[in-house]
Amino acid sequence: MRVLGNARFALGAAVAAALCLGAAPAAAQDPAAGQEKKMVFEAQDTMASALKRLEGKTVRVRLAGGSDEVVGKLESVGKELAHLSGLQGREFFDAVVRIDQVAAVSVQVRTR
Repeated sequence: MRVLGNARFALGAAVAAALCLGAAPAAAQDPAAGQEKKMVFEAQDTMASALKRLEGKTVRVRLAGGSDEVVGKLESVGKELAHLSGLQGREFFDAVVRIDQVAAVSVQVRTR
């Protein structure tokens, strides 16, 4: 009976060690794991420069003169236009938005 107890203990310790070793590389690969991200804003920013910094991220763009919002991945930002793809609720559509008509931009920077 004592041998069976020792075997269970050894098996439990081996499983715990394997779980710890399996989790260590994942944490080592992501140096920002557990750190809160922040949106960067500089005093001299324009809407175009703020949008340019968000390229490749999913953003929520509120348009001036109304409560219309466009949510999608910000593909590219040009001199006067911004291209959004994979629109929320319209996944098969893309949009081009005039930068001078953007009233606000929000981006998710943290999760629960």
